[in-house]
Amino acid sequence: MMDRKEIEQKVKEILADRLDIDIEKIKLDSDLVDELGMDSFIAVELMFELKEKLGINVSEKEFSNIGTVRDIVNFIRKNRAK
Repeated sequence: MMDRKEIEQKVKEILADRLDIDIEKIKLDSDLVDELGMDSFIAVELMFELKEKLGINVSEKEFSNIGTVRDIVNFIRKNRAK
């Protein structure tokens, strides 16, 4: 099982790739929309990639409650523990 740091790194890698930005610009408290420029299309891609790479199912409703990178990491940790 991945620890918190590994999850954080994987999420940052996925976001950097999807958003075409430098991974160093992604901080745990970065706002996905306002700071990182994520739109609804990228959000859907991200949901599929989280399922594919981390085995996490995220519904659109659940994802709508996620606002920061930290929120994604916490969601993954909570749902992987089940």
